[in-house]
Formats: sequence, C-alpha cells, structure tokens
Amino acid sequence: MKLRSVMITLALLLGGCVSQPMPEGFERSDDFDQVEAAKTRISLGLTYLKNGNFSQAKQNLDRALEFAPRLADSHYSIAYYYQLVGEVSRAEEAYDNALKLAPRNPDIANSYGAFLCQQSRYKEAKEFFNKAVNSQTYSSSAETYENMALCSLSQSRPDDALEYLHTALKHSPSRAKSLFLLTEVLVSEKQYEEAKATLVRYQRVARVSPNSLWLAVQIESGLNQPQNAKGYGDMLLSLYPGHAATQKYRDEMVQLIPVAQVVSKPKPPPVTIPEPPPKPSPTMVKPDTSSTPVAELNDVVSEAPPEVSMKAVSTAVIETPVEPNQIELDSFQSALQHIVQTGENLYRISLKYNVRMDRLIEWNQLEASGKVFQGQQLWIVDPAQANNAQE
Repeated sequence: MKLRSVMITLALLLGGCVSQPMPEGFERSDDFDQVEAAKTRISLGLTYLKNGNFSQAKQNLDRALEFAPRLADSHYSIAYYYQLVGEVSRAEEAYDNALKLAPRNPDIANSYGAFLCQQSRYKEAKEFFNKAVNSQTYSSSAETYENMALCSLSQSRPDDALEYLHTALKHSPSRAKSLFLLTEVLVSEKQYEEAKATLVRYQRVARVSPNSLWLAVQIESGLNQPQNAKGYGDMLLSLYPGHAATQKYRDEMVQLIPVAQVVSKPKPPPVTIPEPPPKPSPTMVKPDTSSTPVAELNDVVSEAPPEVSMKAVSTAVIETPVEPNQIELDSFQSALQHIVQTGENLYRISLKYNVRMDRLIEWNQLEASGKVFQGQQLWIVDPAQANNAQE
C-alpha cells in the first residue's frame, strides 16, 4: 500500500514538472497550443521591435518565453532584443539557452558569432561562424562569410577579409553588399584594377549612389585617370550635393585631380569646381561621355546600395546577421490580424492568441454573441495601438 502511495506521489510530481501555466484568465484546455501561442508572440514582438515599439516588443517576447520555455526561438528572439538595447550579459545568457536547446541551428550560430565579434571576442566568433557555414542545411552562407569579413576588418586583417568576401561571392555572385564591401576593401588596399572590375559588377545589380560614385572617383584617381575621376565627381556634385561623400570629394579633389594632371601638363590650370551638368533621367544615370566611360554605369537596375562604412564595422556586423533568420516576419498588418478559418469560433481564436473574448468583440465591433464567419479578418491587438506602431 505504501509503495502504491509513493508511486502516485511521484507521478503527480513528475506531471507537475512538465506542465506549463495557462495564460491568465483561462482554464486548462486541450485546445490551447502553447508552442503556437509562443510563435505568435514572437512574430508580434519582432514586428513591434522592427517598428521601434520596444515596450510592446518586450512584453510579447516575455510572453513567448512563458508559453514555450523549451522553444529555442523564444530565447533566440529575446537575445536579439537584449542585444539591440545593449544588455550584453542578458543577451549572452539568452543566446546560450537557445544554443543549448538547438545546438545545430546555423541561424543562431551565425547571429551569436556576430554578437561575439561585436564584443571583440574574435576567436569565439569565428568558431560559431564556421559552425553556421559548415551546416548542410544552412542557406545563408554568403551572409555569414560577409560577417566574417567584417569581423576580420575590425581586427585590421584585410587579407582575411578579402578571402572571406571572395568566398561569399562564390555562394552568391550578385550579392550587392558583398560586392560593395569587396570594392571598398580593394580601394583601401590600393588594388585599383580589381576594385574597378568589382565596382562594375556591383553597378549591374544596384543603383548609383553617392558612396559608389565616391569609390569610382578614388579608383580612377588611383589608376591615374583624372578626367574619369572628374566625371564621377561632377555626378556627385550634381546628384548628391549635400551628401557626406560629396563633401569628401570637395575636400580631397584638389589633392586627387591636379596631382594626376601634372603627368600630361607641366603647368596645370587652377582647379575649380565645375558647374553641375543638367540633371539626368531618374531611371538611367549617364555621365558625360567626354570625361567618363558610359559603359560602366549603364546597367544600373536594382535597389540603392547599403550604407556601409569600413570605419563602422561593429554597426555593420550588427545590422546584417542579428535578426533571427529562421523566424519569418509577416507584414505588419498580417502579424496583427487573424483570418477566420473553417471550423473556428471566437473562443478558439481567443485561446490561440491569449486574448479575452470581450476584447476581441470590442476591437472588431462584433455582436455580443461573438459570432464570426470564415474569411473574416479580426484584430488580435488593439487597432489603435497597431496604427500607432505602424506609423
């Protein structure tokens, strides 16, 4: 009899260890999926974070941890939050918890590597970067090699950075950011011929920008082509007169162009800033053919280049890898609304999102009975809050 009593007690204790508390205001129900609820909270939290609402982001990410403390993404997402707000020790603890739960997750390894690099822990960072790229299931190798390059630059190792960027481009030959970074490093290393070829590749997948034009000025000047450098400089003055890259051109133009002109003219005329040429078409930038090779800027078709500076490596490392890649973010609108599916009622929807039924009725102006129909869009947060966050 005593043995049976002990067995029953142990069973109750073990059952208590694996159960999770229900959301406030609800009784235990088999309909409530805590993992799905956690994923919903993660999506909401990251959406709020993306829109700068840190308070709402934290509340939702904390709830995700309450619902599913054994879900790696719950810890991964809160690690991202702590990293953004500068709470380093908490971010590291959350990353550690995520990796314990999902030690082979390459996305978490990549993001943790970026975090470690930001803390100047380069040897450990490289270890986790390599863990990510060596995973057979990882599809973002180019991004990780790019991060490794940035990490190498922060240690003043440009040769390593060049190797990593070349590898990144083997995985993704048209990746604009890698092409831009490679051009920037090649210019800093005075490898102007390769820099020019890389910039041409970059211009085929990205629009002309003040930073890419400034790189072109430096490249042509390094190749002793003052007229080409002047042509790109004229474009800077015309298209982006107030940009920092244009100011650099103004500050350094007197040093760059006359020195090269001495080769062909013993007594060069004084250098003055030329009048800006007529503004070109917004869809196709064509420099003056008398001073700049047109072919190098003809195939400019996609998005504006990333604002990347080798002098701000830690920021660049943070911006690229940290946001969880495994957790897909819906659009802001869809993340905050639910479309009623066949067989669903308001009670089940309230359980799924941990929102009281009376709140759903109020936010969506439903009948007091809470009747919903298939295909109906329902707000699962206060629409007034959602509109403020979206703005």
